[in-house]
Amino acid sequence: MSDSISSRLTPRAKWPIFIGMCLVAATIIYPLFFVVVTSLRSNVDYKRDPFGLPVDWTVTNYIELWDEYGVGRAFLNSLFVSTSAVAVILILATLAGYALAKLPVFGSKFFTATFVSVMLLPGPVLIIPIYLVLARLGIVGDYSGLILVYVATGLPFAIFFLTLTFRAIPDELLEAARVDGAGFFRTLWSIVGPMGASGIATLAVLQFLGTWNELIFALILVPDAQMRLLTPTLATIGKRFVSDQPLTSAGLFISALVPLLLLTFASKYIMRGLQVGLSR
Repeated sequence: MSDSISSRLTPRAKWPIFIGMCLVAATIIYPLFFVVVTSLRSNVDYKRDPFGLPVDWTVTNYIELWDEYGVGRAFLNSLFVSTSAVAVILILATLAGYALAKLPVFGSKFFTATFVSVMLLPGPVLIIPIYLVLARLGIVGDYSGLILVYVATGLPFAIFFLTLTFRAIPDELLEAARVDGAGFFRTLWSIVGPMGASGIATLAVLQFLGTWNELIFALILVPDAQMRLLTPTLATIGKRFVSDQPLTSAGLFISALVPLLLLTFASKYIMRGLQVGLSR
């Protein structure tokens, strides 16, 4: 569809679109460039000329984050928790989404409406009940409790999203698979998974970004400094009445590094999913 629209546009009509896209790209690239450049300068140099280029390029801020704040350890902790939570969410959401979309599940509309209503609840409202439940289970201060919270809060949207994605798969293909003797898991692995790969990849990116950047639950449920995740660790940078923008920028770049790489490698799947949605 996008190719047909592009072919109908004249060269004169393409130039305003190209210029507009370049302006949009500049608004995205410049903040990232500013953060990277600021992270490679000293605080004295930054205060002298905040928007200029560094007089002396230095990686002292990254070394300080690694040695004094334990950012390296926190980075690995966040990677473990986010990857584990997203993996569990994708497995459960794929099974539930396929069942609600293609199988005769009793009360499927009720379940879907329930997921939508749960998504309307603001996160801060759940902090006290979740903390009390996890305290009774004895898993406050443990990664398993935090992963459980991420899975529970991420599943409603994930199931709702994949249910809509799997509904677009033609029923004829599933019927043909059943005729050939394929069972539930075989159909899910060979047909539903490949055809819904773009939707699953998009969901994985969204869920990972949500868990990676989450602060409140990670700060409250894992108070131990040795087990702290990246976002709560970066929240401790600096002191009251003292600002160190280069050090903060170094932490921001470290925090944004994994999401940037993830979006770079998954962008083709996300775009493919958008093109499929537009074509339908």
